[in-house]
Amino acid sequence: MKKIILAAVACAAMGFAFAEGSAWDVNGYFRSGIEGNLDAKDFETKVYKDGQYYGNGKSRARLNINFTQEEYGFKFRYQCDGFGLNSADTVNTKVKNSDGHEVGSFTTAKETWFTQDNLKYMMGYAKFYDGKIIAEAGKLMDFYTNSEARYEYQAMGGYGVRAVFIPVEGLYLSAAGSTYRVDKYAADDDSVKDGKAKAGDIKFNEKILTLSAKYKNKDFAIAGGYNLAGEAYGFFALKAVPNLKFNIEAKYLDKEISKKTNDDGEKTAMTEAWELMNYNFKGMGVPLEAGVYFHQILVKDDNVIEFFPHLSYAINDVVSPEFEVGIAKYSNGDKHLDKDGEEQTMSYNVTPSIKFTAGKRATVKVYYNYDKNDKSSFGTTLRVNY
Repeated sequence: MKKIILAAVACAAMGFAFAEGSAWDVNGYFRSGIEGNLDAKDFETKVYKDGQYYGNGKSRARLNINFTQEEYGFKFRYQCDGFGLNSADTVNTKVKNSDGHEVGSFTTAKETWFTQDNLKYMMGYAKFYDGKIIAEAGKLMDFYTNSEARYEYQAMGGYGVRAVFIPVEGLYLSAAGSTYRVDKYAADDDSVKDGKAKAGDIKFNEKILTLSAKYKNKDFAIAGGYNLAGEAYGFFALKAVPNLKFNIEAKYLDKEISKKTNDDGEKTAMTEAWELMNYNFKGMGVPLEAGVYFHQILVKDDNVIEFFPHLSYAINDVVSPEFEVGIAKYSNGDKHLDKDGEEQTMSYNVTPSIKFTAGKRATVKVYYNYDKNDKSSFGTTLRVNY
């Protein structure tokens, strides 16, 4: 896989580097951190915590390479998530001198930097009829009908082809055929027994198809899509109010693909939704941002509702104290045990932090987190955009 990724970048560079009027764009970001558990006295370095309001997550290295011409182009993303060490991952190697005496030690861990998962998308595209029709092929990512909210949700991906039609300004209609949620032949399938297919071959059926659409203008955006394997998504964003950010995104997974079960052990569908509202008071001359992030997971016999109020005040261009509270409500406490193994119907966390901004491309955050369902922790994170 390492050779494939490197070869893809090299081929793209050689193929387009000397094209007339070429337009290259290389960007991405790096983020990492360290968090210490104040109770257990351990730490980990795979985390990147900037508060649930902003998304939290794992350490990440991302590289985007885009080549854009008027009628064709190429897009590529490499990404590695979760690099670093947890305390349980630490391998302590002792160092001895020629006399056999220990003189020190160091820690190591096996990192996975080059696998299929690291290649998030690698696709070429061509535009026809003044850009009203777009053809794409490769490992796909949706840049036309996806959600514009935090998770940029879409119901497509994998390897395949796609067509996008733009009949009027702001309206995007899409059809894609890909390996995103395909079925594969098993050894006991009739087609395999009859010699018409091999075990592991991809089945050619309706599950390869994703249909989606989006309309956006300066005041709002709305999008939705459906993969015929049983996955759907929707998105709405309001843009008409200055300094206000408001968006909703949701997804639905049919019982055959949700990997969720009810109390009787039966497969069940899942709906998940996210709502974000944030207002920046800078228009009133106050360097304050206030917002709330809502999250719901709706599954038969196990609903989860969360919300995270958030405040950020910029003392100056560098220092911004922040404060977040997180509250989660569970409909089935048996499936959400606390740190002592007891069922719970509610949990909460409190996270004060200070963010330091270096220019427009780098931030450092120092935080303390108290979590009812976990343990007290202290950490710091760094992110650099390039």
